[in-house]
Amino acid sequence: MTNVTAPAISTADDGGKTVDTVLLNDTRIDLHHGCTTVIETIGTLSEANNMRIIAKSPAHTDWRANAEITSAIERADLVIVNGEGTIHHDRPAGKKLLEVGAYAKSKNTKAALINSTWQANDAESLHALENFDIITVRERASHAELTGHGIDARRIPDLALYHKPAASAQRSGVGYCDNVQGQKALELYNRMWALGGEPLPIVQLPFEPMTTLRWLLRFGASKSAIFNPFHAVPALRATLQDYREQEPNRDVTTAQVAAKNLVLTGRFHMLIFCLAARTPMLALSSNTHKNEATLADAGLEPWRLLENLDTLDTAMLEKAAQWHGNEAANLDSFLQAGRSAMEMLFTDLAALARG
Repeated sequence: MTNVTAPAISTADDGGKTVDTVLLNDTRIDLHHGCTTVIETIGTLSEANNMRIIAKSPAHTDWRANAEITSAIERADLVIVNGEGTIHHDRPAGKKLLEVGAYAKSKNTKAALINSTWQANDAESLHALENFDIITVRERASHAELTGHGIDARRIPDLALYHKPAASAQRSGVGYCDNVQGQKALELYNRMWALGGEPLPIVQLPFEPMTTLRWLLRFGASKSAIFNPFHAVPALRATLQDYREQEPNRDVTTAQVAAKNLVLTGRFHMLIFCLAARTPMLALSSNTHKNEATLADAGLEPWRLLENLDTLDTAMLEKAAQWHGNEAANLDSFLQAGRSAMEMLFTDLAALARG
């Protein structure tokens, strides 16, 4: 089965012309293996299609206030917005990214929004999409929401899936990764400490006092929770573990994923790494519909998505460590179709920009 939509565009292609491209929302600044891999894929597929990235605007910055970026957009052939997990629930950062479509159009520069989640955005944001020449979203829930509003978008898996982790001759053990929602992350840690899992952090934390404090405080419902010793002790343990176990080399982390029998994760990009490595997984729900929708796109059983950890025990881990029914075949189809769709997307982006 194939759960990817990627209609091609028919545009005359001059393969000899270099396409000057501007990239917005370079998420490598987040020091996150998944984000780093997304930008790596964009670079790899751009280079393969003679697209030269002449400027990059980092995540968490306002491209509108950067004269170098606005100037680069004016002279570029194409601007690419890497949506990732930014454009949902009317987040201000997402709205800023969407504004580039109109700006690019006013400068006769083609614009594409790619690799995005879309959820619960207002009419103003939907209207902004009209200024993009190509739109792609990462999973079926985002695609269905846009389709329901009459927006034509392609459904292509997250670009981190293009990375192929080193295969392991033998698998063993259960790994786990945190959740972007701190309270869920601490609950996950507490359960996996009891079940003997191995931590697999995906975020690389700088050794800075304020970063450490923010990370420690994120595990509580409020900042004052840290004064409760029953919360403070596990929160401190989790923070120290994340620092101690973090691995700066992405390839080492994904090889570890490929060597596990099972990985439990609340992080979307760890889910993507599991899919890429063909490693069975259980996923916690996150701050958008991306985890459950991606599991469905890959043709995996819906019980692999956990709304909470109440049912997580040894029996569940043993069950989840095996593929069931058509899961393995569905996943193989998903990987092949998804990676092919990514390659087609960048071929079409280059053709669009060349006109």
